[in-house]
Amino acid sequence: MSVTGYPHTCVFTPGPHQTAAAIGNTGVKVVSTPALIALLEETSADAVAKDLPSGWVSVGTHVDVHHHKPAWPYQEVRCTATLISAEEKRLQFFVQAHQAGALIMSGKHERALAPLSRFERADGKLPEGAPLEFFFDFHSPWCYLAFPRLREIAAAYGRMIVLRPFHLANLIDRIGGRRPLDASPAFVNWFKQDMQDWARIRRLPLSYHPKFPLRPSRALRATLYAVEEGLGEAFAFKVMQAYWSQSLDISDVAILGDLATSVGLDKNACISSIGDEARKLAIVSNTDEAIARGVFGAPAVFADGKLFWGNDRLDMMDTWLASAGERC
Repeated sequence: MSVTGYPHTCVFTPGPHQTAAAIGNTGVKVVSTPALIALLEETSADAVAKDLPSGWVSVGTHVDVHHHKPAWPYQEVRCTATLISAEEKRLQFFVQAHQAGALIMSGKHERALAPLSRFERADGKLPEGAPLEFFFDFHSPWCYLAFPRLREIAAAYGRMIVLRPFHLANLIDRIGGRRPLDASPAFVNWFKQDMQDWARIRRLPLSYHPKFPLRPSRALRATLYAVEEGLGEAFAFKVMQAYWSQSLDISDVAILGDLATSVGLDKNACISSIGDEARKLAIVSNTDEAIARGVFGAPAVFADGKLFWGNDRLDMMDTWLASAGERC
């Protein structure tokens, strides 16, 4: 077991899905108390994980913390867990969370040691209800075509959608990925025909912007603001419509501000958010994570840990989710 009195530190960068607004406290854009507690629990678990016998885990049993100051998304939170006692199967930690040098949360956390088999369901079924992670870029018309169907599927299975805007072009450059419009003329002609066929299936008007490709970075960052305000899905689809059916310039901050207003967001706050350095870093972080998790294009959706790529794989994902109770 780890030596008592030795602090173990983990550094996290909370995202918009970890704010108070994201769990129903509309307009409160700070990191939620449950999210901070979860980070402290994760740090405590990590502190002793390497010392546990094979087949054993530590699980949280008690938390007694005080929330001193607000913490902000997109900024590093440094969490420290110090093991202060280890008696048989009971561990006690002193935990702290800091951001920009300020103490955010502190207190005590207790964990118990248990065999992993204790947490395996007898029927072998996986837990249900995990969110669907949607990695997307406005640059891709396929994201526009996929989003309404994704929302239907999420609603049918009671799943939340976690929006993960990322830089598709940067990802393609870094992994040496495929660029369909650089393929042979025959493929490009078929590709555009296929796109229009899918647009008819989805009943969505679709046309390339006269100035395609537009730079999507500002719209991606504005989406993070919309997520914080609890209107991420509505805003993201408005931007997709603007780009792919209305030929609006989504790189224009004034247009993004108008789109924000149309879904009930504050125009000036949206425009201000676009230049925020932390949001720029958050998009980079999403792109890094997408690469690390094997994403090679957009749209990409993770459902119960499995990657589904492309608008035409959503029905396959629907079948996968429907079989959740039968998987072993």
